[in-house]
Amino acid sequence: MDQLTEFLNYRKLFSKSNLTNYFSPTFNFTDVDSIIENFKKDMFPIQEYSTVILLSMYAPIFLAGLIGNVLIIISSIREKSLKKSKHFLLVNLACADLAVTLFCMPASVGTIIYRPWIYGRFLCKFVAFMQGVAVAVSIFSLTAMSVDRYLSIQHPAQSRKVITAAQAVGMLAAIWLVSLIFMAPLLYIRDLDTLPRFPEMPEIQFCIEMWPQDRDKHAYGLFLLFVVFLIPGATLTICYGHLGRALCVNDVQRQSSDSSTRGLFSRKKAARMLIILVVVFMICWLPYNIASLMSDLGGDNILMILFFTLWLGHAHSALNPIMYWVLNRQFRHRVRGMVKWVQAYSCTSTLTRNGIPEYV
Repeated sequence: MDQLTEFLNYRKLFSKSNLTNYFSPTFNFTDVDSIIENFKKDMFPIQEYSTVILLSMYAPIFLAGLIGNVLIIISSIREKSLKKSKHFLLVNLACADLAVTLFCMPASVGTIIYRPWIYGRFLCKFVAFMQGVAVAVSIFSLTAMSVDRYLSIQHPAQSRKVITAAQAVGMLAAIWLVSLIFMAPLLYIRDLDTLPRFPEMPEIQFCIEMWPQDRDKHAYGLFLLFVVFLIPGATLTICYGHLGRALCVNDVQRQSSDSSTRGLFSRKKAARMLIILVVVFMICWLPYNIASLMSDLGGDNILMILFFTLWLGHAHSALNPIMYWVLNRQFRHRVRGMVKWVQAYSCTSTLTRNGIPEYV
């Protein structure tokens, strides 16, 4: 690693540079080695045991998030299942999770390995912005899905109306537009800051939030906590509270009438799956938002806590397709069909390349 070589030369640079202008007359130069070692440890935390564990935890969620969300998107499009608002929103959720997997996870791993930012000003702004947008899209999609499930059970006659493509696109566009607006300040305040350096030392840059005043940062953090978590969380609680009561009433009515039993069972399964998705989302992302707010309010020594809670938030992008696989039999059937199709296509291609007719 080139940066490590530069840091190993710090002692030589210290000895060559005229540092008497930077330290008080009482500065003890015998402490230079310890200063350099502490500085290297801060810049390269990869040697820490907790950091090694954290990095090893990122590999499985990256693969699961990449493969799982791609399968959700492809299987839904291939089977033309985008006929209901639920399927539109599930694919929207998968797209948001895929964005977190492709853009946010690699940048987070890079920052864990080497704290300074070496990926340029554009990615400094884009990664944080994209992560915020993806999280907002996820929670707003889950909220819209809960409202959709509530309406399908409370007002089944109206829910039978098939959503048009224009309505679905409008709903998704509204979710993304609101998310983009809420996270737009990150594009402005996120920027590179150069660490003051001694002569002959390499330039070190960090990607940080540059707020005009601390109260602005605190206000924005509280705003996001309310509009992205507390208000949607209250909406979800109200919807699923009504859903629970409605399903209990329907269970009582079903004992005297077997009509629409299949439809009720299907709606109950969908509602149960969405409840699990919402609970897992809150478990994954709420700790990071609380830790981030604590850091904004002046919390000390929580850097590793932030890293681990951020990993938990990123893990949500891998857990979504896993839960969808476990809870949705149709999705399992579609994926198995895709695997069989790929295997058959591979065998056909192999036979053709070997000069064997395809009808053999």
